[in-house]
Amino acid sequence: MSRRILVALACAIAGVNAIPLWLVAKQAVTPERESFAWPPTWLPHEITLENFAAAADAVPLGQGLVLSIGVALATVGSTLLLALPAAWLAARRERVGVRLDGVMVVARLFPTIAIAVPLAVIFVRFGLYNDPGGVGLWLAHTLLGLPFAFLILRSAFRGVPTELEEAALLDGASPGTTFVRVSLPLVRPALGAAAMLVFLVSWDEFAYALLLQVTNRTLPPLLFYLSAFGHPGLSSAVAVLMLVPAIVILLVLEPALRSGVLAGSGR
Repeated sequence: MSRRILVALACAIAGVNAIPLWLVAKQAVTPERESFAWPPTWLPHEITLENFAAAADAVPLGQGLVLSIGVALATVGSTLLLALPAAWLAARRERVGVRLDGVMVVARLFPTIAIAVPLAVIFVRFGLYNDPGGVGLWLAHTLLGLPFAFLILRSAFRGVPTELEEAALLDGASPGTTFVRVSLPLVRPALGAAAMLVFLVSWDEFAYALLLQVTNRTLPPLLFYLSAFGHPGLSSAVAVLMLVPAIVILLVLEPALRSGVLAGSGR
């Protein structure tokens, strides 16, 4: 009975979360007059792609999409590059781990808006403010995603038996080879989870994107502007476009998320 209750509760929660997604998808493919219809309709009366074309005419949609994808992928790469050795060191050296934990927690205590202003001043001085390639935004998003990736990977490395690493070292493997060939495959599920979370953090981030990129905008500020000026159909079209890369990333990383903690231990 308890299992049935949990399943019913999970289905109810999923249904509630699916309602706004359905309304957004409906508004994206229907004329805007249906968005303002009263009483509201749940099913589209007319299917059209005019909202996507109008959104592309109203804002630099293609440029924003390319910039968002580029910044998010670069953020994943740089964040994991920094988080992996730090997380392994924190898992193997307790004193270092305590200090790194404190640094990561403190980094998340500061409001994003409070950090964005001094970052903007620094980026102006170094020519990174409103960079067409989003270099400044990429650096800011790396700082934002690093604590998430670190905490996930640190917990995963703590679950890796140190005996396996010691055995590889005794067999003549270098520390770097041991890390890449032994430790890293064992945290593959956590690595996939960290990559997905960091991508979504960068993909959905708004405050840095609004304040550090004045004209070269990513998708979240463009979505905000269309919503603020009363264009539900256009903003819904942008929201649907934002869902697609997130779903693709989830599908790509899904095998890693499903694999066991000791997947790859036989390599």
